[in-house]
Amino acid sequence: MNKKCIYLIVSLLLFLSTRTKAQKQIVLFDSTQFENPQGINISSLSFRGLSVVNNKVIWASSSRGVVAKSIDGGEHFKLIQIAGYEKSEFRDIEAFNDDIAIVMSSGTPSYILKTYDGGESWKEVFASSDTLLFFDAIDFWNEDAGIVIGDPIDDRFVLYQTIDGGNTWHPLDTSMRPWAVAGESLFAASGTCFRCMPKKSIGFVTGGSQSVFHWLELDKRYQRFVLPNFKDNTSQGAFSFDYNSDFVIIVGGNYAQDSSKTKQAFFRYKYDKDGIQLMNFKPFYSGYRSCVTLLDKGDFITCGTSGVDVNNTTTTVTYHPEKTLISAESFHVVKKAKKGNLVVLAGSNGKIALLK
Repeated sequence: MNKKCIYLIVSLLLFLSTRTKAQKQIVLFDSTQFENPQGINISSLSFRGLSVVNNKVIWASSSRGVVAKSIDGGEHFKLIQIAGYEKSEFRDIEAFNDDIAIVMSSGTPSYILKTYDGGESWKEVFASSDTLLFFDAIDFWNEDAGIVIGDPIDDRFVLYQTIDGGNTWHPLDTSMRPWAVAGESLFAASGTCFRCMPKKSIGFVTGGSQSVFHWLELDKRYQRFVLPNFKDNTSQGAFSFDYNSDFVIIVGGNYAQDSSKTKQAFFRYKYDKDGIQLMNFKPFYSGYRSCVTLLDKGDFITCGTSGVDVNNTTTTVTYHPEKTLISAESFHVVKKAKKGNLVVLAGSNGKIALLK
């Protein structure tokens, strides 16, 4: 094959790749079409929790004690304001099917609620009026075992565990709770500062006085990796991370200056006898981003109040964020279906959208 043919093939592949990314678009759900039997003021809702079970079932959680649900892939949504919890900020939600979901509130009082009947009724499975307790995110390894995480109390991050599907929650022993430096905290911006990872481990990212990736294998070992690419500020740091078998991707920035260019990052990683190792730091740039989700074929999507980007772990656009920006719409959270390829975004003013 001569050089001219090789050049033409490479050019075609690059064109197709660019064309594919250019075709990705954000399609907003028409909020006037929400099934809204309680007459909720939709524009007052701020969605930050999202759980996409499959290509049909979507759950989202919001301020004002509201949960939204779709069972047809986002064609229709029903709003549910949970009676008695109208002042709760539901910052994260974990769903297992169209019937069973667990929702978590941030602030005081702190609540965890569970539904078995698709949101028709809710059982309070955890409650605390402790003003020091502030939950940030919840995640599960499977339908039985999960963790909820909160900001530090007495210099250690708060961790509660369930092994019965969220019906009961018990605090982890103090010796197992990772320590925090003064002023270090989590951001409850999208429910994705924390993830349950393989090998009965958890990971979470922090900001404030110091930005750190924490990794804990329960009952075994703990590691912390300082993230120097994020500056230290009360409104700044690492907000979200995601992982697959090859990469850990971490995003954040300064939510008070959301359009400022921020050096985001991803790492190759591996497990070894010492735990987890982050390697081959690779930067990319965007504005402030509160959430990141890995997609198929190395693509990943990030969102924040200043827009939405799609990038790739192999053909990374590093220094030109304008080339990866696919929408200037503001969103707090983006998730891909656990089983399927549906990608959903949600944010303030009752916004829910699909990536097409």
